[in-house]
Amino acid sequence: MNNYILELKDVSIFFDEEVLLNSISMTIPRGKLVAVTGPSGCGKSTLLKIAAGLLPPDSGNVFIEGTDIFNISRNTLFTMRKHFAFVFQDGALMSNLTLYNNLALPLKYHYRLKDKEISERVNATLEDFGLEDVRMHLPAKLSIGQRKLASFARALIMEPKLIFFDEPVSGVDSLTLNKMIDKIIPLRDDPEVTVIMVSHNLEFIKTSADYIALIYENNLFAYGKRDDIMRSDDPILQRVLSIIVDEQEIVAEEVLKILTDDSI
Repeated sequence: MNNYILELKDVSIFFDEEVLLNSISMTIPRGKLVAVTGPSGCGKSTLLKIAAGLLPPDSGNVFIEGTDIFNISRNTLFTMRKHFAFVFQDGALMSNLTLYNNLALPLKYHYRLKDKEISERVNATLEDFGLEDVRMHLPAKLSIGQRKLASFARALIMEPKLIFFDEPVSGVDSLTLNKMIDKIIPLRDDPEVTVIMVSHNLEFIKTSADYIALIYENNLFAYGKRDDIMRSDDPILQRVLSIIVDEQEIVAEEVLKILTDDSI
């Protein structure tokens, strides 16, 4: 079995004359947590969507389990997607479906399960994430943290082997943050599960990631084992990391203002 589950080769994407990502090449080890970080606007989320097969690059190739996912039929890609999941930054829940039905949808879509089995799996997952009391709520009635947890729960209900997270621990209160971390850590420790995560939260990355990919000015500036990246004495790398820390502090302050604003 190949030690790499995902590979990007010379991936580039443009918007009009602007380069969003420039010739990105990297391999993702199987069974590891790879954190993709970098300053705002450097192309992290775009890279994640390309890696997950949600957005085609203008040039280059993406291989999952050795298959070029942008050179296969939609049916083949559909079959592959049973085994990987994407947790969007804003949750991306179906607005017209209750939380229960949001979690039930992928089970109905991908598998022919009996209603009783679907009900058992959905209710067990909701309970595991502490969302059982809001199971019949529409997404609009959920808090930001609850929507993120719900998106995470919907992803895990399919028992994926490859999971993509877009800023899972940003913009949430400390309680939700701890819940998210408590769910991510066991995935990192599972040798059968690979996690690719975009995040600004360097504290979480330093304690949880196996590998770090640092995107800077639309290029892959550095990629390697966590300790090698964090302990590097490269002055430019350290300056980029300090930019990320500053941005994370600004986000934290904005979230605190929202949470403590009585007018909202």
